[in-house]
Amino acid sequence: MHGWRLWCAACGLLFAAVAVVTGCSSGKAAALHVRLDARPAVAAFVTPIHVAVSGLPPGRLVTMRARATDYKGQPWQSAAQFRASRSGTLDLATAVPVSGSYHVADAAGLLWSLQPTFTRNPDAQFIENFTGFTVTLQVLVDGQVQASSTLRRVDVAPTSMQTVNEDGFASTFFVPSRLRPGAPTVVLIGGSEGGEPLLQASALAATGYPALALGYFNEPGLPRCLCDIPLEYFARAVRWLRDRSPARGRPVILYGASRGGEGALLIASYEPHLFDAVIASSPSASVDGSYGPGSSLTISGWTWKGKPLPTGMQIPVSRIRVPLLIGDGGQDAVWASAASVSLVMAELRAARDAAPYTNLYYPEAGHAFLGTPPYFPYSAYAKGHAMGGSQAADAQAEERSWSQMIAFIDNPWRR
Repeated sequence: MHGWRLWCAACGLLFAAVAVVTGCSSGKAAALHVRLDARPAVAAFVTPIHVAVSGLPPGRLVTMRARATDYKGQPWQSAAQFRASRSGTLDLATAVPVSGSYHVADAAGLLWSLQPTFTRNPDAQFIENFTGFTVTLQVLVDGQVQASSTLRRVDVAPTSMQTVNEDGFASTFFVPSRLRPGAPTVVLIGGSEGGEPLLQASALAATGYPALALGYFNEPGLPRCLCDIPLEYFARAVRWLRDRSPARGRPVILYGASRGGEGALLIASYEPHLFDAVIASSPSASVDGSYGPGSSLTISGWTWKGKPLPTGMQIPVSRIRVPLLIGDGGQDAVWASAASVSLVMAELRAARDAAPYTNLYYPEAGHAFLGTPPYFPYSAYAKGHAMGGSQAADAQAEERSWSQMIAFIDNPWRR
């Protein structure tokens, strides 16, 4: 679990009630009665937030600042300058910063634009501890703090979290504390990093869905590399899942990101009735070779019925018989996922009996944003530049696509 948190791990969200601090400096600032409204007071970390300010001097420049510490006690900060409205109000959902650490209208901008103040290391990432973390929001006028609110983000623990290592597969099964009515179960597979996609599974469990974070390599008892992975492996996991409560009798949806997105398209093409719907984030349209320790150009990444699938072969997505949701970014620096998705969409359009399919394309976003939980302080360097896109584009793609993905999970057949 600690490795999951080192990746980026935000597992929960609790926003404290509004706290107002009246300025005590001399001059005009001392007469202000500024109110900072940050809510909801209690919410899962994937819940949208509202941040607004009233009682500001009309038309004046105002600074909004956020401060937080990670699990090592290391400081992070973000700040943005805004011009108050004529009525002395400010709504971060609609106000575009004049300057600062982010430059788009977004209520959560101060959260995802948090940057380390303790280092210039481009690989720095925000790491939470096991109980969450605290963010302090402040409103400054003429350099003086006029109002503040402490936002507490905490883990939303599932009812159960079962580690599974049986029948030749490895996974972690999250059962939410509050199950959404009629919620399907989601099986998640990761990309070239291997292991189990615990962050995404935890986020879905916090939203109310049973979620199985399924490893298929780089786990004990599994291949060290993405090498000759049999597509039949995933069927064993689904058979186990369908016999377990609360997944029993519910639809099962497959989610895969990057190489896992490629795998999701392959599984849905060769096992068209295994899952009830498929979500692929930044996939490839063709079969790629092996990857990781022990891999080589002569080893295929995937097999079917004991035979390697030829590298470079177009994935036969016209065989898919279930609804499909795909996300891709125009600035993907890992591989050309947008071009791949264009090929997938063209083949699905040509298939007369294709199930509903939707492409969430964000031209300024980078790699594998679909399914990544929104509203969390990622480093601009580690999260944005290395995978393409900008921090703002990726953050907004994560936020917008998350709500669309949830709508798809609730009703995949809706066109």
